[in-house]
Amino acid sequence: MRSRWLGLAIAVMKMRIVTAVLVLVAVRGLEAQVPRVPASVDMMAPESVTSDGLTLSGTITLPRDTAAPFPIAVIIAGSGPTDRNGNATAGTLRANLYAQLAWRLAEHGVATLRYDKRVLPATQGHVDLAALTLDDLAHDVSAAVMSLRSDVRFTTTVLVGHDEGATLAIRAMRFGLEADGLVLAAAAGRPMRVILRDQLQRQVDDAMLARYDGAMDRYLRGDSVGDIPSLLEPLFVAVNRAFMQSAISISPSDELAVLNVPVLIVQGETDLQVSARDARILQAARPDARVVIVRSANHVFKRVADTTLAAQLPTYTNPRLPVVPELVDAIVEFVESVSR
Repeated sequence: MRSRWLGLAIAVMKMRIVTAVLVLVAVRGLEAQVPRVPASVDMMAPESVTSDGLTLSGTITLPRDTAAPFPIAVIIAGSGPTDRNGNATAGTLRANLYAQLAWRLAEHGVATLRYDKRVLPATQGHVDLAALTLDDLAHDVSAAVMSLRSDVRFTTTVLVGHDEGATLAIRAMRFGLEADGLVLAAAAGRPMRVILRDQLQRQVDDAMLARYDGAMDRYLRGDSVGDIPSLLEPLFVAVNRAFMQSAISISPSDELAVLNVPVLIVQGETDLQVSARDARILQAARPDARVVIVRSANHVFKRVADTTLAAQLPTYTNPRLPVVPELVDAIVEFVESVSR
């Protein structure tokens, strides 16, 4: 059982870092695996976002039966090779979270923009993976928001960051991006290195944890990691080093504390990747933030009360499982509150 849980911990951590396989896998074919757009929304695609000489593919989803202008939420994808729908081009993530969230928000009169991360194959332009940093992805957040500024269809702009996307949203605002509200969904409150070690500590013995600590120190210094267990090797891929160096010690809570923007924090009760502890840390940084803990919701905001691997994994791979309505309702109420 320990090896199975360790496999989950490694899979979780691999989703947090950009892997070299990104450029080798096409995103075509995912659309055929996801539900059709409901009749209650009007999808306009493609919508391009230009950032650092790159063109990122995106989708704007509009309410069908509501007259413009609309408030708009910019949905920012989580870690790894995650596309605008909330699915991954590598691994087994097919939760379709962001597409479903966009559809549900449209039913409540909120438009959305969601876009592919720059590391995905649909991006036009050259991406140097070995030089990629967290702040490059934060710059894409700013570019996405700025692409909407002159569009008369939209009024209030709210950032909705999920997982690592929450950190990217915070980081973009630290660099000067302005928005009317900030939603942090399944967001880390602690630095990435602390969370990674916490996940490992619950799954391995002290000897392997010590080997991990030493290897991570060497990896971040730019040295060879030396001899490590094969199970840990995916954490120390050379092409990911610059990204990890840029991201590993950033404290989302410290950066959130200095932002002057209304904040909503939404956390799933049965999330195995981050926890209510992170939500509390974020709330401590911003006592005025509203916090919603969703009962029996996991990291991809699907309903599952069981925290075992067998119960959790199917929710990551089934695009037809609905997003929990509490997430949608909380965002809609928040958007309305900052639009007044």
